[in-house]
Amino acid sequence: MYYAHSTDSANKSEWQLLLNHLNEVAQLTAKFASQFGMEKWGYIAGYLHDLGKYSDEFQSRLDGSSRRVDHSTAGAREIIKAAGSNQRLAVILSYIIAGHHSGLPNYGTISGADSCLARRLVKDLDDYSAAFREVKIPALPAQFSLQPGISSSFQMSFLTRMLFSCLVDADTLNTERFLNPDQADKRGVAANFPVLLKRFQDYMAKRFPKPGSQIDYLRTEIFNECIGKASQPRGLFSLTLPTGSGKTLISLGFALGHAVQHKELERIIYAIPHTNIIEQNAAIFRDVLGEEVVLEHHSNVHHDTDESEELIKEEQEVRRLRDTRRLSEENWDIPVIVTTNVQFFESLFSHKRSQTRKLHNLTNSVIVLDEAQMMNGAFFKPCMYALEELVRNYGCTVIMCTATQPPASEILNHPRMKQQINVKEIVTHPELRFRQFERVKVCSRGIVSLDGLVEELKGLPQALCIVNTRKTARELFETLQHIQSRSANTLEGMYHLSARMCPRHRMAILYKVRQRLESGQPCLLISTQLIEAGVDVDFPEVYRELAGLDSVAQAAGRCNRNGKLSHGKVHVFELGQGLPAGWMSLTGNIARTILKDSLEEGLDPLSVSAVERYFAELSYFQHIGNRDSTDGKEIIAKIERNGRQLAFPFAEIGREFRMIDEQMEPVIIPFKTEEEKLVEDNSAAFSILLKRLRHAPQLSRELVRKLQPYTVQLYEQEYEAFKQAGELTEISPGIRMLEHPDLWYSQQIGVKPYFA
Repeated sequence: MYYAHSTDSANKSEWQLLLNHLNEVAQLTAKFASQFGMEKWGYIAGYLHDLGKYSDEFQSRLDGSSRRVDHSTAGAREIIKAAGSNQRLAVILSYIIAGHHSGLPNYGTISGADSCLARRLVKDLDDYSAAFREVKIPALPAQFSLQPGISSSFQMSFLTRMLFSCLVDADTLNTERFLNPDQADKRGVAANFPVLLKRFQDYMAKRFPKPGSQIDYLRTEIFNECIGKASQPRGLFSLTLPTGSGKTLISLGFALGHAVQHKELERIIYAIPHTNIIEQNAAIFRDVLGEEVVLEHHSNVHHDTDESEELIKEEQEVRRLRDTRRLSEENWDIPVIVTTNVQFFESLFSHKRSQTRKLHNLTNSVIVLDEAQMMNGAFFKPCMYALEELVRNYGCTVIMCTATQPPASEILNHPRMKQQINVKEIVTHPELRFRQFERVKVCSRGIVSLDGLVEELKGLPQALCIVNTRKTARELFETLQHIQSRSANTLEGMYHLSARMCPRHRMAILYKVRQRLESGQPCLLISTQLIEAGVDVDFPEVYRELAGLDSVAQAAGRCNRNGKLSHGKVHVFELGQGLPAGWMSLTGNIARTILKDSLEEGLDPLSVSAVERYFAELSYFQHIGNRDSTDGKEIIAKIERNGRQLAFPFAEIGREFRMIDEQMEPVIIPFKTEEEKLVEDNSAAFSILLKRLRHAPQLSRELVRKLQPYTVQLYEQEYEAFKQAGELTEISPGIRMLEHPDLWYSQQIGVKPYFA
């Protein structure tokens, strides 16, 4: 008898038979793959994935042997041998089977790295010939069901990832079902979109019973117009609306209505650029739809292991899982997911099993990209290729929501495409809506000195100033603080906001800011651009250091947001040190020209036409010569280089596709609000978490997520300097906390710079 998994019992009749495991995983993989027409391919992958477990060496491992056994390569080799003239297409299944524990490999060469597929297919393996007494190698299907798109190479690599996801999820779920059936029963939350749409409608009727002002009337009109478009066929949409018009609830209503109209749709996924607004949006969605159907997933902690570690820890890992929400983080088997752009797009290009496991559940989803302009940059092209493929072959609807739409059509309307997917605008007259919501006047101030800026700001009762770097924000705030300390006229209500403050600290600051704004008290906020994406504040005047026109438009969305004034004032300025090199310099220089030209002609520099001109000029500079900076890491080029032979560098691409380029390290901050400092008992939230962390036998994702509000990301060099100075304490393996927060963490600016 041959077994797939053991139990704690010495009685092998309680162990999982290998043939049962292969059959069950094959059926489940086929079920997942049937969602995109690849049922037969999924079945073969599942049926052959553990063929190498028929070796005596692997069975000895289940009996307690510690010898490493490669059980994943056998099935990959057999499908190649059985494919005959279809060997080229069989390579797709060989990637999936060979990598189902260690991750999708590079194809490589026979003389290449030991981990590459080409070398693994010819290496010596333990004898698994016993398999052929129970297993018959299935015939490979002769064709695919994909609609041709931009790049056949990209489509085949994407299909490989999706099939890999099906196998990894099916294998894990079947193992869990055998080892921990009670836990397996907790999985999966069924989507009932008619019920969720009714909850949404009831919420809107209660929350907004009747427009109370002109701007409320316009928001209601836009809402009704957009919701009325939800019955359109599935596809790729843009939702182009000015900031403050209610895009979040409009896009949720459209997505719910769309899912009701198209019964094949199974989930709604929100991808948001910044973690600081995920909690805000997720809280709204839970309030509207119910706690049980919304997953807030923005933890970047993964527990990937190599093949040998996976075999050792498989049963332990399965037993460690806890509740439905924790389980849903693994494969997104829940109706509504709120996540980050980083989590979403890096998963689409990852080679790791933990990140790719959820990909097949993107099939038949409504994908909402909030602040879609944030995609533009070094990964814009591969991101758009992936979105287009999800729409074309995987039944998805994609909605790009922003006041400043990036040039998606320019990338998607490729001349070699036989059938293009057009981006459909949901709003009937975007230009009209922008004119109706024109609540600010923009002026270009040119170069100002830091001292001159300080003089202006200190004389204003309420103002927001947004600068490009953490360093500038700190220096500006500290200069104002210095003036305050020696001035008879105290500057009341002055605050600082940047990513050097932990999220809980930032939320406390924003709470105070909103209170002061609403009560008409003095309020001056110095911030980095993190306030621009979805943070609901309403200042009468906003100062914005020169940046891309999309960033200027987002800053303007924090000015006169609710139309209390006839017009708010947005001042665009430059500081003497100039713009940081690279992307910020490129986008800022283009914005400067458009601002100048528009203002000289008496036009709105933030209009739809101005933004279109901005992106057109940006695209020109991104494609000078042979350079395409919309694919800065040449992800598409690497896929297409040997794509005809299906020789893909999956592991290399997975390592290269990092949307946050600079290495950052997390530090836990024992932060307490001013109110909590008055309470000296151990009931404060952080004290409880710290106690749990120190006594936890191992670090769970649930605990890491609870610590995120107390986490600051530091650049690697500064993190190492703090560590070498003994200012970071390791409170759990790989988790460090700031040792002396009274010295190094300020209630005004967050983490003080180690290098003064």
